Amino acid sequence: MMSEHAGSFWVRLFCSPGFKFALIGFLVLMLMIPQFLVWAMVSERENNARNVRVQVASSWGLEQNIKGPFLIIPFIEKSTVISDGKPVQQLIERRAIFLPDVLSINGKVRSKVLHRSIYEATVYNADLKLAGRFKTPDFGKIAPNAVEIRWKDTVFSLALSSVSGLKETADLTINNGHKVNFEPSIGMPKARGMSGIHARLFPSSGKPEGPMPAFHFSTDLSFAGSQALRFAPAGRDTEISITSDWPHPSFDGAFLPKTRKISKDGFSASWQVPHLARSIPQSWVGDDVSVFNGFPNAASRNVSRRPVVRRKMLTSLSSGRSLDQFGRTMFGVKFYIPLDHYDLVNRALKYGLMFLVTAFAGVFVMELLSGRRVHPVQYLFVGIMMVFFYVLLLSMSEHIGFFKAYMVSALATGGMLSLYVGKIQQSLKKGLIMLAIFLVIYGFLYMVLSLEDYALIAGALLGFVMLSATMFLTLRVDWSGAGREAVGSDNI
Repeated sequence: MMSEHAGSFWVRLFCSPGFKFALIGFLVLMLMIPQFLVWAMVSERENNARNVRVQVASSWGLEQNIKGPFLIIPFIEKSTVISDGKPVQQLIERRAIFLPDVLSINGKVRSKVLHRSIYEATVYNADLKLAGRFKTPDFGKIAPNAVEIRWKDTVFSLALSSVSGLKETADLTINNGHKVNFEPSIGMPKARGMSGIHARLFPSSGKPEGPMPAFHFSTDLSFAGSQALRFAPAGRDTEISITSDWPHPSFDGAFLPKTRKISKDGFSASWQVPHLARSIPQSWVGDDVSVFNGFPNAASRNVSRRPVVRRKMLTSLSSGRSLDQFGRTMFGVKFYIPLDHYDLVNRALKYGLMFLVTAFAGVFVMELLSGRRVHPVQYLFVGIMMVFFYVLLLSMSEHIGFFKAYMVSALATGGMLSLYVGKIQQSLKKGLIMLAIFLVIYGFLYMVLSLEDYALIAGALLGFVMLSATMFLTLRVDWSGAGREAVGSDNI
């Protein structure tokens, strides 16, 4: 008798809606495993796309960061140091760096999207005109102990992060007349990996007799790059204005544009950065140091410049600043692709749990209201198909775009699942109801993905509405199964 009572209890338990509800919850958690595998697949494909962009950019031109121009002037100062308890006079060759008093950059950027296999990369060609003015360099503020200033070796330097992107030769025009050819490299031996171009302002036949006067400069640059273009606020007063045919700019960095205009045909933007906003000195002494034997006539041109090998002494003398002082003051624009299908698939996967719960809730409520049982294995098939929706979405979005891929994947999986549930319930009406439910789920998910900034609140509202509907539709459900006569032949 007790065994029959125990058997009846277990039968009621396994047949109860409450047990089915718990089992469905367990299936949802188990289905998160293949969903995580899909997430890993998306990451792998995204990495492949990123590698292709890097390969295209390395051939076309990387992100371009323009720093400068700088005026680099070598000078020699005399110093007395203590070596082995004795005072030793030495000559120290340093380099002074000066920034322009005024800098303006104007130009046009023509963008395009290159394709390699199924992947794409955003690249551009830029034509910029740099103009400005340098004041007479004042060594009294930064190098009061200078005994010789090598004006003839003055270098005009311009840093460019990817010099391989330069497509044409460039000349520097001084005072609207004199032209000087640019040469490779930044023009400073120890520039810590900075690449760029430089021009010697005074050839050997044109050595100035005294301090360099103030001068105006201008140069035209034509180069290629990819994904982003950034500038440094090198001038005491910096003004930058660019136009482009790219309709999706993303302005970033330390300074946003003072004015901007964005349309489907492109954008225009201008920045204005005063020296008070950049926290960068107008001149400083670089950390590129050479030490030589020194004598009383050390300032003469014929002084011996044989290096002294004293590493500790050299380290103590290298107290200058690096050429690059801009740090986090860079600013500019990214050529942003707003509808990256990998990002959208990733965002859709973040709602995967809610997606599964909502679909299972629809099938479960229909099962409770109709009285026709749905086996857990059939729930598992429904869940696997809904996870497979993401695989279809990922694979097709790489070829036909996210919107078309979403429509095809949603109609294929939603239509098939509606037909499957209708067959289980043996009712065309219930199949059509499930089709409406799936259309609402897929439609709401797409709306959530399109909202971007309001995605979280939209997803929360969907979850709230579905949970509330499920709660009220199942008010009369006997979750324990106590009021149901146990039948041994019932399916779980």
